[in-house]
Amino acid sequence: MGRFDSSRTRVAPIFDRLRCIDPTGRTWLPALLKLPSREPAVTVTIPTGDLEEACWWPEEKRLSAPVALLKWLIENATPPESTVACGGAETRAKREALVAKDPTRIAEALNLVSTARDERAWYVLEGRTCPDVFLITNDTVVVIEGKRTEKGPTTITSWMSVRHQILRHMDSAVEVASTRRVIGFFVVEGDSAVVPPHWRQAALDTISPDTLAFSLPHRSDDERRTIANGFIGVTTWQALCGALNIPSEVLIDEVVD
Repeated sequence: MGRFDSSRTRVAPIFDRLRCIDPTGRTWLPALLKLPSREPAVTVTIPTGDLEEACWWPEEKRLSAPVALLKWLIENATPPESTVACGGAETRAKREALVAKDPTRIAEALNLVSTARDERAWYVLEGRTCPDVFLITNDTVVVIEGKRTEKGPTTITSWMSVRHQILRHMDSAVEVASTRRVIGFFVVEGDSAVVPPHWRQAALDTISPDTLAFSLPHRSDDERRTIANGFIGVTTWQALCGALNIPSEVLIDEVVD
């Protein structure tokens, strides 16, 4: 975040321009999805139809965590990295009871998360996730995580020691996708169209068996495989601008408030 915030210096300038050029996305979405890469390579099926929804800063899409994950967290809660995640006194007492495996409190939490979910309630141990770009057509959901100064992706949440950010976006997107396929990728800063080595490694790490198992503990092997196949890798802002004929002047050096 801050003055080099990628949402404001990269995402918004680029995607605002793309929307002005073609709000349907038909002329630029296929080209965009051909840019990311990873090993092993995956084949991307190009979406059909116009964009039905397109969200980024300052109106990012907020996606709720899957109920199945929230239930898993309730039943498998361990002490968070920071006690701040426990909340105030009343919330802390209830969450500490979950960590202590209190059967009465676990049963109460499971019932509440199934019937009366409040995103900020004590029994919700993962909040909403906000991909930097959310695009949806009649057959595809695309979630993009943009980076600029970061050396790698976020790989944890308050209550999970392994929860890779792009998998979190994709996992939550599955819940709203219906029959649509879900595609996810990173766009990062580079000196050129060449993806920096540490980001190529991050792409590999994202689809490792351990990362998938620990990030998606509530998913079946088939579901994890489907999500992994939808992760198409990483590209750079520079490659994106070159491929979509966006002048470099569109990019903002830093935010001045």
